[in-house]
Amino acid sequence: MYTHLIQRLFPNKSASQTGTQVHATSSEQKTNRKIASLIFLVSLFVASAAILFLNTISYASTFAISLLSLLPVFARILINTKASLVSVCLNIGLLSTFIYQTISHNQLDTAAFYIQTLILTALSFILPVVASQIIKKLEDNTQKITSLQQRLTDNSNLYEAFFQHTGTPSLLCDKSGKILRANQLAMDLLCSPSSGRTKPTKSLSGSTLSDWLTPAQHSNQNQHSSQAKKTKIQWRGNSAECVLKHDNSIKIDVKKSAISYRHYLILNLQNTTTLRTVQQKLANSQQELIRSQQAHSRLAHFDALTQLPNSKHFCQQVNDKITAQSDHFTGAMFIIRISQFKLLNKRYGKNSANRIIQDFTSGLKHKLSNEAIMGRLRGIKFACFVPVGQAYLLQRNLSTLIRSVLPDQVTVKGDTLNMDYQVGIAYYHSDGKNAEELLEHCEMALEYPDKTDCLSYYDPGLERRLLEEHTLGLTLGTAIRNREIEVWLQPQVTPDGQIRSFEALSRWNNNGQFIPPNIFIGIAETLGLLPLLAENMVKELVSTLTYWHEEKVHTPIAFNLAGQELMNDAFFALLMSLVSDNPWLSDMLELEITETSPVMTNPLIHKRLRSLSQYGYSIAIDDFGTGQASLGQLIDIPANILKIDRRFIAPLPDDQRHMDIVKSTMALANSLNMDVIAEGIETKEQADLLVSLGCTILQGYYFAKPSPMSEWTAEGSAKAKTLRMVY
Repeated sequence: MYTHLIQRLFPNKSASQTGTQVHATSSEQKTNRKIASLIFLVSLFVASAAILFLNTISYASTFAISLLSLLPVFARILINTKASLVSVCLNIGLLSTFIYQTISHNQLDTAAFYIQTLILTALSFILPVVASQIIKKLEDNTQKITSLQQRLTDNSNLYEAFFQHTGTPSLLCDKSGKILRANQLAMDLLCSPSSGRTKPTKSLSGSTLSDWLTPAQHSNQNQHSSQAKKTKIQWRGNSAECVLKHDNSIKIDVKKSAISYRHYLILNLQNTTTLRTVQQKLANSQQELIRSQQAHSRLAHFDALTQLPNSKHFCQQVNDKITAQSDHFTGAMFIIRISQFKLLNKRYGKNSANRIIQDFTSGLKHKLSNEAIMGRLRGIKFACFVPVGQAYLLQRNLSTLIRSVLPDQVTVKGDTLNMDYQVGIAYYHSDGKNAEELLEHCEMALEYPDKTDCLSYYDPGLERRLLEEHTLGLTLGTAIRNREIEVWLQPQVTPDGQIRSFEALSRWNNNGQFIPPNIFIGIAETLGLLPLLAENMVKELVSTLTYWHEEKVHTPIAFNLAGQELMNDAFFALLMSLVSDNPWLSDMLELEITETSPVMTNPLIHKRLRSLSQYGYSIAIDDFGTGQASLGQLIDIPANILKIDRRFIAPLPDDQRHMDIVKSTMALANSLNMDVIAEGIETKEQADLLVSLGCTILQGYYFAKPSPMSEWTAEGSAKAKTLRMVY
């Protein structure tokens, strides 16, 4: 009350000031009690002394002595041990005074006096000691009880705090399920807003677990039915799955553990609503993953469009079939490639092109036997493995069989399309012992087909040639980079036999063996080495022409370009820079365009040739009459020289048809103001005939064979002297 009064009177004072005032009040009260006790003891002492000295009645003296003997006890009880000792001293002093007075009055003749004196002395010493020991023992016991009670209180508070702050909603129940205690988390969970009991008017104590939870398997029952109300928690071991009774969307897992005290139970609650939702999503995802894996597993083995086995699964099926057969089993594998499919795709669209593939595969399945195995390799390539008898080991019979099963036509958007194929074929056992070898050999036959037939059979010699070409290609690349390819020159002469110009030719001496130009030039073109080869040749020719220019020798040199060189930006820039730095070179370097190369129809080639012509280069069309579009090239290429191929010269002068072709070609060249070079002349009759027809430049073995360029440049060489004499 005093504290509340202070807070009302001085509301702004701090709590520490209030505590100090309360402590001062308590000290004052203790002081007052001590003063009152002291007054009481003094009064008792004075009263006893008065009775003892002023009263002559014997029993009054006895009463006074009794009171005095109790004075140390009262002092010990009311004040402390020091006060008791003071009382003892006072009693001794009073006793001494009383004895002295009694002696002076001659009152020592009675036995009562001795007894009283003895009692007073005994009680003055014994009672305070006994009382002090008893009080000390009581105080010690009181202190122990207080300490024990404090420990019990602390432990109780600790256990209460632990119970409240375990981080888990917890209930303390008896064995019947009655809730004895609940921590705040349990109250918040069971009395959640969704349950309709946002703030319980009382704690959960006294209710049962079934009042708040119901088993999960009964959550779909009517929550207000009597059956739901009577449903007990169904335990599975020490756990149970439940839902809130008033909101079955909230899932609760209950775990119990028994304690020995009165067989009580600790129930730990866990809200698993989110966990169950995540578990359900994970279960759904897992099922979806299984379905996806099954789909991917099929995609990993089958083509999605045609439902045919893919390459890997096709090989597995073929190998399984081969393994299951006897040693005398024979079969044939062939790869089918649909020709010009890109054009069909572009014309009819992707969807229609896919239908063409589906119609093709369905038609092929229908015509092949049930023993055949089909697969889609990639794109427009399909593989088939067919068991065949001895009769079909003959290529003629097998070719007839394959043509009979290939669909001839398919219909797309009302159009009937004729199908065109390329087929590569290999035999089991002779061409391969397993599916992988057979497929590889079919691919090889497909890439190097017979030009007269769409069906190509694997040839073991072809593989050897390919390996040889591969090895030769590696050596050729090194030789070109090391400038080991030699430049040879073959003269081109006028009708009177004078050297008009040279044609530069490449020759390769590979460890003492000359490799034919048609072989290593083709390999270089396949490997993309022609630009580097041509660059090396041009640099050697420029060096020779520069030397001749200083020697006043004016003899042009022509060199061949297959088209791949002109597609190379660096080589084209080299040709342009040469005549920019040395304008006289444009009259000394002639470009011979090999018309048989398909790349020569590229518009970029035509554009660059026109640029070179404008820079002064002479351009000749080589092998005229054997190329991709001979007459068209005369329009697209700014050529001023026409070379008649040796195949038209060789039959002369006996073959009249070839003679007519040569005459027509020369007439065409003359009408276009083009010079004509006839190459491949080997006899005098051929030379005389061509001169009589008006040919102005002749070339062939009859005049001179190709020879190393060094023979035309070396000092003292007879050919070099002849060249200077011609000039």
